[in-house]
Amino acid sequence: MFLRLTSNDFSWSRIKKAFPVFLLLWCSGLVLALLYVISVRTYLRDAELAETETLLQSYLASHRTPSLRPDHRIPLQGLTFIRVVQGNEHLFLVQDTSGEQGFKKLVDLPFDTSGVWLKVGDAGSRRILTVITREEENGLFIQAGKDARNGYDLYRKFIWYSLLVVTGSLILLWPVALYYIKLSLSPLTSTRNKIADIVRRSETGLLPERGNGPELDELYGEINQLIRHNRHLISEMQDSLDNVAHDLRTPMTRLRSVAEYGLQAESDTGRLREALSDCLEESERVLSMLRIMMSVAEANSGTMRLELENCDLLISLEQVVSLYEYVAEEKNIAVQLSCESPISVEMDKTRISQVWANLLDNAIKYGRHGGRVAIELQGETAEVLVSFRDNGIGIAENEQERIWERLYRGDRSRSEKGLGLGLNYVRAVVEAHGGHVSVTSTLHEGSCFEVRLPLAHPRTQEKSQISGE
Repeated sequence: MFLRLTSNDFSWSRIKKAFPVFLLLWCSGLVLALLYVISVRTYLRDAELAETETLLQSYLASHRTPSLRPDHRIPLQGLTFIRVVQGNEHLFLVQDTSGEQGFKKLVDLPFDTSGVWLKVGDAGSRRILTVITREEENGLFIQAGKDARNGYDLYRKFIWYSLLVVTGSLILLWPVALYYIKLSLSPLTSTRNKIADIVRRSETGLLPERGNGPELDELYGEINQLIRHNRHLISEMQDSLDNVAHDLRTPMTRLRSVAEYGLQAESDTGRLREALSDCLEESERVLSMLRIMMSVAEANSGTMRLELENCDLLISLEQVVSLYEYVAEEKNIAVQLSCESPISVEMDKTRISQVWANLLDNAIKYGRHGGRVAIELQGETAEVLVSFRDNGIGIAENEQERIWERLYRGDRSRSEKGLGLGLNYVRAVVEAHGGHVSVTSTLHEGSCFEVRLPLAHPRTQEKSQISGE
């Protein structure tokens, strides 16, 4: 398992991530080791006491009537010593004195002492004993001790081996912790490799959203959605750049031509003024296009500043209809405005007026000579509906979704002046107010644009750092 670790797995960042795992593993092992040592110690001590009790019981059963006058012919049967105390009389029997000093230490041992692995004697003659004391009838006390050196040494060895294991785990657990971190990061590594493969080899590939586990399936789904959105933005950006380059070519070429014309007429002040006037007109056209594009970008990014106020929609529509009255008369188009009752909505009066102006301008611009435009205002339960219906040239079905795109102009619309930004701006402003705009159209029969605005307060967007009309 450790052979799968590479030099990258021993980097400082991996070590920092692995430290909590290592600490958890080591502390868990330490706790388990302590519990195991305690259980072994308890087991060995209980075994020592049980064995001493058994040996004493066997001796007493052989002696039959323990007293201060036992039969010295009966051996102690594995016991180191037996003491019998009754009143002021003491009887002490020792199996092996191990010298006078050892015997004295046993005699000096209090008769009421009990315990496991008691150390009796000096360093040179020290004994490890398990001692028990039993009280019999008539104030008779019997104390017995058994040599516990073997059990004590076994316990010491077990403690030593446990310390070696715990100390060795400080080294051995680091690769385990690093390997665990590597396993936990393997889904990210796999995701990185798959994304790199998609970027390197395929422009249309996506991450697999099945068979990776619920967490990764959801993550891959979100990443795929981000990839699709990114590809759409790139495609839209490329289209926008192409359209901008195409649409700016004409005014910029005209600017250059007019400037050259003005330079050729140095002595003619009138012609020079006319050239400068044309340059100003063309530059205004370019600035207008850029301002609208910046406003749409504000709306899409959520930074369009809305100056909200309580406005009467009917009055707002009447002002726009009055503004386009002469334009409609030139094409002999009748503009009709109908409303059931006045409706007030919290909105940005200027921007909503620009929405009405764009929709009415399109209806007149692409309407039939001698046609009509019907504007209807209706109040519903939670929203207000404003519709612009005309009987003009209509919109082909395959273009009805694309007309909202930035700088898009249909084939039939290129005969009229325009930037291809009006409807894109309309949708951006309406959505910034929390509304929705849609179109239904039949080619050569007419179109109907519907704007729905909520009666509740729209969300207030942050103040923009860029300006635009």
